[in-house]
Amino acid sequence: MSWFGIWVRGLAMGAADAVPGVSGGTVAFLTGIYERWLAVLTAITPELWTIFSREGIRGLWLRLDGSFLVPLVVGILMSLITLAHWIKDWLDIFPDRVWGFFLGLVFAMGIGMLSDLRSSMRFKDWAWLVIGILTALALGLQTPQSASPSLWVWPFAGAMALSAMLLPGVSGSFLLLLAGLYPALISAVSALDIKILGLFIGGGAVGILTMAHILKALLARHHTEALSCLTGVVFGALVRVWPWQGRGEDGSISLFV
Repeated sequence: MSWFGIWVRGLAMGAADAVPGVSGGTVAFLTGIYERWLAVLTAITPELWTIFSREGIRGLWLRLDGSFLVPLVVGILMSLITLAHWIKDWLDIFPDRVWGFFLGLVFAMGIGMLSDLRSSMRFKDWAWLVIGILTALALGLQTPQSASPSLWVWPFAGAMALSAMLLPGVSGSFLLLLAGLYPALISAVSALDIKILGLFIGGGAVGILTMAHILKALLARHHTEALSCLTGVVFGALVRVWPWQGRGEDGSISLFV
C-alpha cells in the first residue's frame, strides 16, 4: 500500500472522527487497514525504550511500522484541522445530502464486508452479528444529555471517546454528545484550554492503547466472531447517519422528521 493511499485513509478517518455519528474505526475497517492499525497501537509498550537504546531510530521505525503510521497520523491530523471544519459547514448547509452520502457509503461497504464473511460464518457468528446490530442501535437511539463537566471528568471522557474511535460504527464524538460533553470539548479546542485538553488527551491515550490490546486479542482468538460482531455494529450504526431523522423537544430521536 502506497504512502499516498495510507494518507488518504488517514484524511477520511480524521474527518469521520470529528462528526458525531460517524466513526474513524469504521473507515479503517472498511478500507482494509483496521488490523494493521491495531498492530501498531499494541506495539506501543515500555519495551520501545529498550528497542531505542539498542537499535536507535531504525528499530523504532520498524517496530512501529513507520511507513504506515506516519502517513496515517499525518492524514488524521490534517483532516481534523481542515476537512472536519468543512464537513461541519456542509452538514449545516446540506445535511440531508451529506448524511445520505455517509449512509450509502457505509451501507455499501457493510454489504461487502458481510459478503466476505458469509462463507465462513456459523450460527454463533450470525448471533454475534445480531448482537452487534442491537448494541449499535441501543447506543444510536439514546438521547443526548446536557452537563457542566468538572475537570475530573475529562480523563474518563478522553478514554471513552478515543477508545470508541477504534470500534467500527461507534463514534467517539457521538458518545461525548450523549454525555453532554461534546460542546464543552469543542469550546476547549477553540479556546486552546490546555488544562482540559491535557486531561482529555492523557485519558484518551490510556483508553485507546487499552482498547487496542483488547481488540487485537479478540481478533486473534475469535477472529470470525469478532469480525461478525463488528460488521453488525456497522449496520446498526446506520441509524446515526440516517438523513431524515428528526429530534423531539427532549432530544429523543425519530427516524423520520
